Amino acid sequence: MTRDMSDLQHRLDEFRNEVNWHLACGSAADIALPVTSHEGGCPVVAALEDESMSSVLGRLRAVGGAANLFVQGEDRVRVISVIDESCAIAAPDDDVPGVGEGPAPDASVGMFVDYLARRPHGVAISGALGHPARARDPQVVQFARS
Repeated sequence: MTRDMSDLQHRLDEFRNEVNWHLACGSAADIALPVTSHEGGCPVVAALEDESMSSVLGRLRAVGGAANLFVQGEDRVRVISVIDESCAIAAPDDDVPGVGEGPAPDASVGMFVDYLARRPHGVAISGALGHPARARDPQVVQFARS
């Protein structure tokens, strides 16, 4: 593992622990997570804005393709709903962007979330997850710092 990958993994592990703590007993403990699994749980996936979207899509597939995706940026944390397409109400023109319209396949998570923020009905990501799915509703969440 290279030094850059090791640093990225370390930062991701720290952020994952921070998300878990805030959801369990911190400032986000009373937040109702919007995405639930078919079993009734609330899957959570953590990501960093500078990670590749392909890495995060792998983690989303690992939890069944639907999750509350927490993304840490330089000065904010955003949460995105990744839901089964059958649960999404979307306008017909809000599907996958055409060539050159959206982030490239090797885009960072931050670029994808910035693009998603401009799409009120979300973005279909079915091909990337292997089942009908949509990412939508990016929201900034506040984690109180101790």
